[in-house]
Amino acid sequence: MNLKRRIKKSFFYTNVIKFIFYPIYNILWEYFINFEAKCLFYFWKLKNQDQEYFNLNNNDQLLIKDDKNFKDLSKKIFDNSLKHLNETKKTLLSEEHREKMMLVHGKNGTDATIPYRISLFEKLDEDLRKEIVKFASSNKMISTAANHMKIFPILTRIQVSLNIPRENSDLRGAMFWHRDTFGFKNLDFFMYISDVDDENGPFYFLKEKIKASTFMNFENLRPYNLPGERGKVDISEFSKYFSDEKINKMTGDSGTAVFLDSFSTYHRGGFCKSRDRIVLRFCYQSHDAFYTEPFTKDNQYIYDKDITCTNVNNRFHKYLFFKKKSKIIKFVSSFLLKFYRRIDFILT
Repeated sequence: MNLKRRIKKSFFYTNVIKFIFYPIYNILWEYFINFEAKCLFYFWKLKNQDQEYFNLNNNDQLLIKDDKNFKDLSKKIFDNSLKHLNETKKTLLSEEHREKMMLVHGKNGTDATIPYRISLFEKLDEDLRKEIVKFASSNKMISTAANHMKIFPILTRIQVSLNIPRENSDLRGAMFWHRDTFGFKNLDFFMYISDVDDENGPFYFLKEKIKASTFMNFENLRPYNLPGERGKVDISEFSKYFSDEKINKMTGDSGTAVFLDSFSTYHRGGFCKSRDRIVLRFCYQSHDAFYTEPFTKDNQYIYDKDITCTNVNNRFHKYLFFKKKSKIIKFVSSFLLKFYRRIDFILT
C-alpha cells in the first residue's frame, strides 16, 4: 500500500476531512462559489415564507410513497407511455440504436454492448411534457431543492426513461454502487411511473446520511477501463461496509418517489429481470456542477421550447431554466471535480 493510500485510510485524515475541511468548504461553496444562487435563495425564502416543501430533515434522502399529486402525475405519464412503448422498444432493440450508442459511449460502453434503456420523454404528448416541466418548476419542488442545497437551484435535467430486460445480460454501469461524482451538492427526484418490484429492478440507496460522504470512497473499485463504471463498487464489496439493514430497497406502486442527493448518497439502479420499468427523474444542481446546459443556442428550454429566456420575466425561473455558465466557472468546475477525487478519504 502506497503512502497516499495509507494517509487516506487513516483515522486522522478521515476526521480532518469530515469535521474540519467539509464544514469550511461547505461555507465557501454556498457563499462564494454560489454567491448569486445564495442571494436568490434568501430572496426566495422571503417571498415564499409560507411555502410548503418536502423536508429532508438534514438527511440526504427522503422516500415518499403516498403523495396524491405524485400518483396522479405518474398515472398520466404511464397511460400516455403505453401508446409509445412498442415503437420505443423497437428502437431500443435496433442495430441502428446500438451503433449510435457505440458512437456516444464507446464500443464497450455499458449502454452500447447490450442497450437496455432509452428516453421516453420526447415521445409523450406535448401537453403532458409541459405539465411535467410545470411540476418540476413548481414552488413546492423548487423549495424542496433549495432548502436542501441552501442555494437556489438550476433544473438541469428532466427525464422519463424506459428500462427493459435483456437476454444474456448482467449487472452493469449504474447498477453497481456509486455516487454521481459531478459536483458537491445537488438534489435528484426519482418517481416510479410503473409499479416496481424485484422483477423490474428496484432502486437502492443508503438510508442514513454519512458526514462528508461527497468525499468518501472505497478501497476496491470496479476497473477504470470499463466505460460507464469508473468509481463504481461491486455489491459484494459494498456489503462489507453496509449491511442490508442500512440500505433502502425502493419498491412500490406507480407514484412512489425519492428525493436524493446523488452527489453524496451511494445508490444503484435496478436490474430488470422479466418486466419493464419506467421512471421520471429531475436533477436540481448548482452552476459549478458538471452538466449539459438545458437550453438551446436560441435560448429555448430544451424540455419545453415554448419557455424562452425572453418570455420568462420571473427572475427565479430565469435562473432555474437559463443560468449560463461563465468561462471562469467552467474552469473552476473542472478543477473542483478533480480536486474532490484527490482529497477523498477511504473507508476502513
